[in-house]
Amino acid sequence: MSVSTLSYVIWGAIGVAALGLWGLSYLRPTALAHPADVVGKLATHPVGRVVLVLGFGWLGWHLFAR
Repeated sequence: MSVSTLSYVIWGAIGVAALGLWGLSYLRPTALAHPADVVGKLATHPVGRVVLVLGFGWLGWHLFAR
Protein backbone atom coordinates (compact mmCIF):
# COMPACT_ATOMS: atom_id res chain seq x y z
CA MET A 1 0.00 0.00 0.00
CA SER A 2 1.45 3.36 -0.97
CA VAL A 3 1.56 6.38 1.31
CA SER A 4 -0.92 8.19 -0.94
CA THR A 5 -3.44 5.36 -0.67
CA LEU A 6 -3.04 5.25 3.09
CA SER A 7 -3.58 9.01 3.23
CA TYR A 8 -6.82 8.73 1.25
CA VAL A 9 -8.03 5.90 3.48
CA ILE A 10 -7.36 7.97 6.61
CA TRP A 11 -9.10 11.06 5.17
CA GLY A 12 -12.03 8.87 4.16
CA ALA A 13 -12.29 7.45 7.68
CA ILE A 14 -12.22 10.96 9.15
CA GLY A 15 -14.96 12.03 6.71
CA VAL A 16 -17.14 9.03 7.54
CA ALA A 17 -16.67 9.67 11.27
CA ALA A 18 -17.58 13.35 10.83
CA LEU A 19 -20.71 12.47 8.85
CA GLY A 20 -21.63 9.88 11.46
CA LEU A 21 -21.32 12.41 14.27
CA TRP A 22 -23.30 14.95 12.25
CA GLY A 23 -26.09 12.44 11.68
CA LEU A 24 -26.06 11.35 15.32
CA SER A 25 -26.34 14.97 16.45
CA TYR A 26 -29.64 15.25 14.57
CA LEU A 27 -30.98 11.86 15.66
CA ARG A 28 -30.12 12.44 19.35
CA PRO A 29 -29.91 16.21 19.92
CA THR A 30 -29.40 15.79 23.67
CA ALA A 31 -26.34 13.56 23.19
CA LEU A 32 -24.31 15.77 20.82
CA ALA A 33 -24.34 19.41 19.82
CA HIS A 34 -25.14 20.28 16.20
CA PRO A 35 -22.07 21.22 14.11
CA ALA A 36 -23.38 24.78 13.61
CA ASP A 37 -23.68 25.19 17.38
CA VAL A 38 -20.08 24.07 17.90
CA VAL A 39 -18.74 26.43 15.22
CA GLY A 40 -20.91 29.26 16.56
CA LYS A 41 -19.59 28.72 20.07
CA LEU A 42 -16.00 28.71 18.83
CA ALA A 43 -16.55 31.86 16.76
CA THR A 44 -17.75 33.91 19.74
CA HIS A 45 -14.28 33.98 21.32
CA PRO A 46 -11.27 35.65 19.64
CA VAL A 47 -9.00 32.65 20.25
CA GLY A 48 -11.71 30.39 18.83
CA ARG A 49 -11.80 32.46 15.66
CA VAL A 50 -8.05 32.07 15.25
CA VAL A 51 -8.37 28.31 15.79
CA LEU A 52 -11.15 28.13 13.17
CA VAL A 53 -9.16 30.11 10.60
CA LEU A 54 -6.02 28.04 11.18
CA GLY A 55 -8.03 24.81 11.08
CA PHE A 56 -9.78 25.70 7.82
CA GLY A 57 -6.47 26.85 6.35
CA TRP A 58 -4.75 23.62 7.34
CA LEU A 59 -7.62 21.54 6.00
CA GLY A 60 -7.68 23.45 2.72
CA TRP A 61 -3.93 23.17 2.31
CA HIS A 62 -3.94 19.43 2.87
CA LEU A 63 -7.05 18.62 0.86
CA PHE A 64 -6.89 21.00 -2.09
CA ALA A 65 -3.23 21.90 -2.56
CA ARG A 66 -2.18 18.45 -3.71
